[in-house]
Amino acid sequence: MSTLRSDGVYADEPWVSVQWDREYGCVYAEWKGFANTIELQAGMMRVIQATRDGHGESFVSDNRRLESVASEDQRWIVETWTPLAVAAGLKRIAVVVAHRGLGKIASEAVLSQIGKTAFVARTFTTVSEAIEWVVDEQAKQ
Repeated sequence: MSTLRSDGVYADEPWVSVQWDREYGCVYAEWKGFANTIELQAGMMRVIQATRDGHGESFVSDNRRLESVASEDQRWIVETWTPLAVAAGLKRIAVVVAHRGLGKIASEAVLSQIGKTAFVARTFTTVSEAIEWVVDEQAKQ
């Protein structure tokens, strides 16, 4: 059962918003700050649901305000979330990272593990660059 609202929003919480972006044909998440394990996993599962519902292949994750990701949560993303995301059809992830900080380090650590096998993954410093890359990659198909 889909939780998609008519406006394409899958989650709008103090720590994350997740939506299906109809214009660019991708899932877009904005992490707004610290998320505990339950919140992080729930947000990431909304990404999978949006990917399935939209038949999407691309995910843009704005992690600039993500404060950190615990090592257990990083492991969950690699070992549990990634296979589910692949099964949902996800092929590429564009991650917007801060210039410095724990969130940047955590984002890059996770991507270094999942980007090698599961997805085409790149980091960016602006959302517009990330979306431009996703659109260009989708056009190549």
